[in-house]
Amino acid sequence: MACINLNLDVDVNRCLSGLWASLPVLGRPKSGIKKLEKQMARLRSKRDDIKNQITEAEREGKIPTNEVSQWLREVEELEGQLAAIKQDFQSISCFSCNCFNRGTSSNPTEAFAANPEDEENAATQTQQARDDVPIRESSNCCSIILRMAEKLRETDELMSRAGALDLIATVCPPESNVMLSISHRPPVGIESYVEDIVGYVDGGKDNIIGIYGMGGVGKTTMLKRIQRHYYNHRIFDSVIWVVASNDCQLKRLQMDIAKSLELKTLKESDDEQTCGDKLFSFLKNRNCLLLLDDIWGHVDLQLLGMAHSATKRGQQQPRKVVVFTTRSETVCAQMKAEKKVKVKCLDSDQAWQLFEQNSDGDVFSSDAGIKFVAEELAKECAGLPLALITVARVMSGKKSWEVWNDALNQIRDKHEWTTVCLPEDSVMYKAFKLSYDSLENDSIRECLLCCALWPEDHKINKFSELIPCWIGCGIIHEFNVINEAFTKGCSHLEALVDASLLEQCSDLDFPDRSTVVKMHDVIRDMALLMVSGLEGNKRKWIVKARIGLSDLLRQEEWQEAERASFMMNEITSLQEYGTSIFPKLSMLILCHNRGLKTIPPSLFTSMPRLTYLDLCKCRITELPEDIGSLTELQYLDLSFNPITTLPVKFGCLGKLEYLLLCYTGLKIVPNGSISNLSMLKWLDISQIPLIPEWWWDELKCFKGRQLSVGININATTYNIERLNMLPPNVSIWHLVLDEHNISKLPNYDLSTPQWGCRDPGLPISKRSIGLLGKEAAGRSLFRSSWTVKLLYSLADSICI
Repeated sequence: MACINLNLDVDVNRCLSGLWASLPVLGRPKSGIKKLEKQMARLRSKRDDIKNQITEAEREGKIPTNEVSQWLREVEELEGQLAAIKQDFQSISCFSCNCFNRGTSSNPTEAFAANPEDEENAATQTQQARDDVPIRESSNCCSIILRMAEKLRETDELMSRAGALDLIATVCPPESNVMLSISHRPPVGIESYVEDIVGYVDGGKDNIIGIYGMGGVGKTTMLKRIQRHYYNHRIFDSVIWVVASNDCQLKRLQMDIAKSLELKTLKESDDEQTCGDKLFSFLKNRNCLLLLDDIWGHVDLQLLGMAHSATKRGQQQPRKVVVFTTRSETVCAQMKAEKKVKVKCLDSDQAWQLFEQNSDGDVFSSDAGIKFVAEELAKECAGLPLALITVARVMSGKKSWEVWNDALNQIRDKHEWTTVCLPEDSVMYKAFKLSYDSLENDSIRECLLCCALWPEDHKINKFSELIPCWIGCGIIHEFNVINEAFTKGCSHLEALVDASLLEQCSDLDFPDRSTVVKMHDVIRDMALLMVSGLEGNKRKWIVKARIGLSDLLRQEEWQEAERASFMMNEITSLQEYGTSIFPKLSMLILCHNRGLKTIPPSLFTSMPRLTYLDLCKCRITELPEDIGSLTELQYLDLSFNPITTLPVKFGCLGKLEYLLLCYTGLKIVPNGSISNLSMLKWLDISQIPLIPEWWWDELKCFKGRQLSVGININATTYNIERLNMLPPNVSIWHLVLDEHNISKLPNYDLSTPQWGCRDPGLPISKRSIGLLGKEAAGRSLFRSSWTVKLLYSLADSICI
């Protein structure tokens, strides 16, 4: 029997010394890998925190330090080395595994002696232990333990260095992706499209994908589902959603993308190229998916930051993918879409399925006659999803065959549709008209049409924008105090949402879904067509909202205009106009033109019929005296302007009913300018630095019938008592108590007419107090028999 003689000299012992030193720390290879993975997980968490801080800093235009960048590279290299060690451990021979995992010997010399290999192989293994060989060539348990010990030391060293890094940000960024609401039930007929598009994106070959089809066919719904997919499957560093819409300016798209990314370096004063450079700088090293909804022409993607930077040979480019929707195949060609997806209308089975989903199925099952008419009505919608949903929901709950048959006859009435010039999407207009005519009354119909004054796809706040507009237009006018008007407005809103003519929506700025609504762009098109196009007067309403407009229209375009909306543009000045240039104009909306500082005197004299003027959120510092010539004016909103005084002739606005002055710099008001406005019903002077005596004198002397007031005062006993002494025709709609001494106030009886509504409402609580400025503004907040102690330790202010 042959024996193997091993000469273990001092060199081998030195070679194994590192191994023996590592055993107490790491133990067997398997347990050592687990310990290393645990440490690596801690290091990854630290790395992710630092990356978040870098991202937040980059949004402010900062860049990471070289020290931080080097640390991140070392962590990335260590991750790769750990993966190699794990792979080597999984692939080593049974002998190598058993030498430590079976536990039969703690001395490696016994393992060598027990191996039935010749002396030459043993010498070779010993030599390998001595040599400094590449990692992937050393694949036995001994080398793995040594390598693990080394990487564990590197992990600890990197963790130690992380604490001493010169960090460039200290706040982790909030989630920048805002998910839009999606029905839990998959929309009929679009899932196959979504799967195809996701396949194109994941395939990596197509980076510009165009989705096209007629308005209302479901393109936006499809884009929302793609957004949700990549929100759940985080393939991209950034998933950006922006809406383009008709007449959209590139600058607005750039600012919307910056807002989505929470990128703070873009300024309104920057030109398009500068904005594009800043977006590119932020996105160049990120994998990005841009979802661009409803474009009407070519958009320069490079100026939206969706371009690649030059990289070294062999270096992988970050992915930049754009998926856009449009109504035109021509736009797909202009955008050089590498993949075009046409969304078709639903087939007959899918159309009926969608119609049935949005109707009352019990009616169909109980009455075969109604079901037959419903199927015919669905066919008239020609497979257009938005038309099917609109008609189905307006007919939902109708249980009479006669009502269903009348709707069918109306939508089939060729005479009605041939007398007007309809666009290509006449099917959608017929569905809209049926839903519009089915609304309860003309007031609700007019409320719907007013929604078209806002920009396309704009999220409208119910209580600060929409209902005040309805009140100012005179749609809601029969009320005693303003709370009743808001209550009526909420009722109208509910009717429009139930009819699917408005939709509830959410937004980063408005996380509470109950405060924001939106009008579908196709419904908006139909509304504008109804008020202008169908009557052969396309200039009856002029709506140029949020399109980057810098000047008003030419004089000849104003002759037939009755309502004009130029909100959210870039108008900085208004030209001089002659007398009666706007002979029929009753409404002018210029709000959110933040560069508009002055009003030319001739503007007001040229609008003899103006009843509604919205100048909210401009930069106006002074009103011309000629505002007194607006003798028909009923609604004036000057909120959020740095205006400090009202002109002397302000008191000449004898028909003014609604005056909003909150958040102005108002300090000087001529005596009698408010108290003499006998028609005034609603006055908001909250959040302005009024001289204490001014509002007291004006309100005390008010000569009108009933006035609802929003006001802020110092929380002193004297001021509260003065409010209780106001005349019966003045009631408090919105009260803000300043200062921190509210707890010192005694009990006050809020059951008097001065304290809001007379009819029953919500009990007073901290919650109802905090909500008034938002959704509770339209509710009755006080019971007539309640006495409430103003004793709340709230910071800064309390709103009642």
